[in-house]
Amino acid sequence: MEQQTFNPVDFTWTWTATWYNWNRAQAHKQALAARNAEAKKQREQGKRVRCQTLKGQRITRGGIGSGHPHIEQVVNVYMLTAT
Repeated sequence: MEQQTFNPVDFTWTWTATWYNWNRAQAHKQALAARNAEAKKQREQGKRVRCQTLKGQRITRGGIGSGHPHIEQVVNVYMLTAT
């Protein structure tokens, strides 16, 4: 069984000198599109695919030792499980 997550914070997130840039709506669209493309690829390989959305997940970036301020975002994380 293969499980993958597609976290919107991993898409379009960039740090600036003192803060960050992130387009929430675009990041969610990109994460969902990436999950759906991977699901299609897995199905073409003959695998059974289950897609899920984990709503309202708290994701953090930065913090102690990173050199950036601690940021928390609440996002929907897209998942797939292929068997």
